[in-house]
Amino acid sequence: MDLEIRDIQKRYGKKQVLKKVSLTAFGGECTGIIGANGCGKSTLLRVLAGVERADGGEIFLGGKQIESPSRQMGKYTGYVPQESALMPELTVADNLKLWASFGDYRENSKRLDRLCDQFEIKDFYKERVKNLSGGMEKRVNIVCALLHEPKVLFMDEPSAALDLVFKQQLKAYIRDFAGKGGGILLSSHDEGELALCQKLWAIKEGVAQKVPEGLSIEEISEKYIE
Repeated sequence: MDLEIRDIQKRYGKKQVLKKVSLTAFGGECTGIIGANGCGKSTLLRVLAGVERADGGEIFLGGKQIESPSRQMGKYTGYVPQESALMPELTVADNLKLWASFGDYRENSKRLDRLCDQFEIKDFYKERVKNLSGGMEKRVNIVCALLHEPKVLFMDEPSAALDLVFKQQLKAYIRDFAGKGGGILLSSHDEGELALCQKLWAIKEGVAQKVPEGLSIEEISEKYIE
């Protein structure tokens, strides 16, 4: 499913983080967002996921305008935030059951069992989230985002805190997801993740610029990040 955003704006008080951000991310591809810390990458993903409301602009999924992202985006998209979306006092099992209750619980539960095997969640299924390592918690957040088989994935620094084995597993999943027609929009500083992306967009001074193909990581960093 293709994603197109036009002139997305977001302000916090007197600071306008996103001025007029426009970009496209196509189904079957992984699209990366880069930029310096604080440039608005995470803000953009939160707006697209419906977690925060934009101050202006339009969002289109599959060619249809999304009038209410907070209500509509969750039907089609999964979101892996940089910060955990889990309830720390609950166990991993209870968190996952809660996420599975959104939508078709029976179908979500079937997928939950498979995903827990894939991301090796069952070893700490009964642990309270507050007792997990950062990598364990990240894996649970990823499973939550994948439960209802989204058409588009928004991922904010998805491999942060993961060890090398699970970083490789996540990259394999991203390739597989895109290979089956899913669209991925991810924010990352990780060179390995950026190498998965067919296209890169840089957010600089509140707007998005398409990064030309063929640039080295050093050239991209010098021009768009530093």
